[in-house]
Amino acid sequence: MVAEDFLQDAQVRQWLDGVEPAWTLLTFDSLRALRQEPSASQTAIRIANDLRANEIAGSAVARNTLILLRHAIERGGLPLTASGNLSRAIVAEMRKLIEWPHFDQANAFRFNKIINEPDFLPLHVVRLLVQAATLVRAQRGKLVATPLENRC
Repeated sequence: MVAEDFLQDAQVRQWLDGVEPAWTLLTFDSLRALRQEPSASQTAIRIANDLRANEIAGSAVARNTLILLRHAIERGGLPLTASGNLSRAIVAEMRKLIEWPHFDQANAFRFNKIINEPDFLPLHVVRLLVQAATLVRAQRGKLVATPLENRC
């Protein structure tokens, strides 16, 4: 653990340039929990297939997945960069549509003029999840919805 006054040191504050690292918000118990193997009682993410409609509606992942899938279907695919991320134009559109609990876009992007997909973590996480779930795939420079008959 770091000393309690670590962030009060002038050199440290200058080096951080006003940004408070997320790890400083951890308590000793939360740090210990992160270091332990996940279990049935200690889960960060729970996967279930028996949720009711109102439970799904309350899920930021489900809500934002639908937004991403609808856009991919309506447009016949979303443009990708050479590295496989969504284009900046799509990221700019998604920033207006995607909401994530406790994610403050203004604060997160206060030092960025250009926002790439990995900079916008809610979108990046959702895109990685839907791609891993084979709901979408990269095809000829676009992220397209996978037809139902081709899903694993």
